[in-house]
Amino acid sequence: MDTETVFSAPVEIAELEEKGHRVVDALGGDVPPMESTSQLLEKLLVDRRETFFSEVLFYLTSEHYPESQAQILWKEIMEHKFLISERLGRNAGVRVAALDYLLNVRKLMISPRLISSRDLRRTVRLARTDALTGLYNRRYFLEQCSRILEAAAHVKVPVSVLMADLDNFKPFNDEHGHQAGDLLLQEIAHLVRGCVRVSDMVVRYGGDEIALLLPKAAKPEAEAIAEKIRQRIEENCQSSGVTISVGLSQYPVDATSREDLIGTADELLYRAKEFGGNKVCLFRPIKFRFRETEARLNHVALVGDFNNWNIRAHGLVRHEDGPDWEITLPLKAGRYRYKFLVNHTEWTGDPGAAFFESDGFGGRCSVVVVK
Repeated sequence: MDTETVFSAPVEIAELEEKGHRVVDALGGDVPPMESTSQLLEKLLVDRRETFFSEVLFYLTSEHYPESQAQILWKEIMEHKFLISERLGRNAGVRVAALDYLLNVRKLMISPRLISSRDLRRTVRLARTDALTGLYNRRYFLEQCSRILEAAAHVKVPVSVLMADLDNFKPFNDEHGHQAGDLLLQEIAHLVRGCVRVSDMVVRYGGDEIALLLPKAAKPEAEAIAEKIRQRIEENCQSSGVTISVGLSQYPVDATSREDLIGTADELLYRAKEFGGNKVCLFRPIKFRFRETEARLNHVALVGDFNNWNIRAHGLVRHEDGPDWEITLPLKAGRYRYKFLVNHTEWTGDPGAAFFESDGFGGRCSVVVVK
């Protein structure tokens, strides 16, 4: 397994064990780790530093402990393993040591139940997936989004979130019934999964809304994935009349918190809906330029629909070696009127604009169209 997937995909210890990586035994010193397992452990310890030992103990015991407590308990379990191994004259194993210590010494477990690792993996899988579509569920998505954003902040890489909603799904459901609607949701889930990378996370966020978490994906790559999803559903669901609208936001350029990243993608999703659906919407960088023609200016501001005509919101920056003033704004799809305010007193249009219209006061505004 590529250790990069530990950062990007929501990999669980149970999954790694199932793939032959004896993570817990290696961590406990019971087996010499393979080189790939050692790399995974090093990566996990960094990327899951806020939850790592809590996850290890949950895998061993099905009990949740706060990370601070879990770290202490793990150290004590290892000391207990050494003591009982010395008395037995053989390695007791970290699993036996953990059970004996937590049950008999610390008495933190009451009536433990032994289950197979296969049953544990099934329980974990059911807890994090949607029963109808097999996609991850909202709760697990929020947990993983927090973890991946934390890792992204540490290593300075982008993360993109897509929020998607089906167009015309309710009319289809009303006409053909909920059973047909469920079958369509399952088909769409299959189509979406076929468009993403191994490292990406596809989620049933609620109803017919789908969320995608794209680690290490900047806007160009994320937009390509979103457009691929849009086209795939358009091509394969023609008979149903259902399409998909997608909003895209990127950490950290559009938002720096989980809530704001999801909220921004949701805002852009509904802008896509406003434009008729079957569209991918994101903030696009739009450059505005104003050129001095006479005396040197001391201030130029960009004012328009995009900032509610707030004259203080967007000041342009003057080039040190030329007459141009510039600013780049992230704008979602739409049609915006704007003007320049020069030296706090003079309003003027943009000579380089492609469109103009009346401002309602005897003058005219420049117009920019963002698609």
